[in-house]
Amino acid sequence: MQKYVGFSDTLKRSLRFESSPIAISFSTEAPKGVKQMKGEMRLCQMLDKVRFDGEIFYTTSDNHQCDGGSGSCGMKEMRESVKTGEFLSKMGLFGSKRAARRFINSNPRIEYGTVRIVSFSPLEKVLFEPDVVVLICNAKQGMIIAEAFAYESGKRTLGMTGPPICSSIVAAPFLTGEVVYSLGDHGARNYMKIKDEEVFIGIPAELLPCITENLGKMKV
Repeated sequence: MQKYVGFSDTLKRSLRFESSPIAISFSTEAPKGVKQMKGEMRLCQMLDKVRFDGEIFYTTSDNHQCDGGSGSCGMKEMRESVKTGEFLSKMGLFGSKRAARRFINSNPRIEYGTVRIVSFSPLEKVLFEPDVVVLICNAKQGMIIAEAFAYESGKRTLGMTGPPICSSIVAAPFLTGEVVYSLGDHGARNYMKIKDEEVFIGIPAELLPCITENLGKMKV
């Protein structure tokens, strides 16, 4: 996967990233040469495990402590209490079950049963073909990525506020084929090593070549 080493180097050099871009794949079988993660944690914490510790691993639904992550990635069905809005309204995140249900129903989710394995790796070390690449960066770095995406195409990126990052910047770029930005969510900002000024970006892996090439053409 030598090309992804180049993509990662370009992103890090051009934007002075403090941590690695995160490669994610969705599959029905474990990728060769990659070990399963031990224990369980939230998907948002898995992102930190990759970007700060440089770890490569795959996960099954048993590794996911939060149903939001495994549900957004198509590995687990949503619990009834979440579908009805009861769970999120009891947590105090919404003022009514109706509002919580409307929120849940509008969040992007990969179809249940189509994914059994979700794999994670620093982009420069990736041993599998990624579907999505996640960047965690400051607002100025995010602005430059948006400009690089638009440099040749003139297309705008998407912004998705509200949904948890497992939905907005992991599932949504895979489902839409679009670059998606998020301010994050209460859970991710609680459990991750994240700075207040940092934002989240999900990039479909097939768009990396044009974005990194355009970074080289721009006066960054």
